[in-house]
Amino acid sequence: MPIDREYNSLLLDYYGELLTKHQQNILDEYFNEDLSMNEIADNLMISKSAVQDLIKRSLVQLNDYEKHLKMIKKDQQLEEILSQMKKENNELLDSFIQKIEKIK
Repeated sequence: MPIDREYNSLLLDYYGELLTKHQQNILDEYFNEDLSMNEIADNLMISKSAVQDLIKRSLVQLNDYEKHLKMIKKDQQLEEILSQMKKENNELLDSFIQKIEKIK
């Protein structure tokens, strides 16, 4: 599973509360604080492979939440719609301003 830090951090923001505190802390340190797996393992006095396994299993969980709930996808779609509405609103406003200028 390739690691997309930005997307995984987003998954953590949306669904992190559904994980255990231990999972949340490790993922936060890895994706948001940019600690290496070795640094996390040393801090917690566990093996690097334990950290790696926890991250992998937690990401599977987070991706499963998104697969079923689609909160990130829906938010992205809403952002696209909002952006399009702003663009169309600006175009409409520009058109009205031009018409008003012609009248002056």
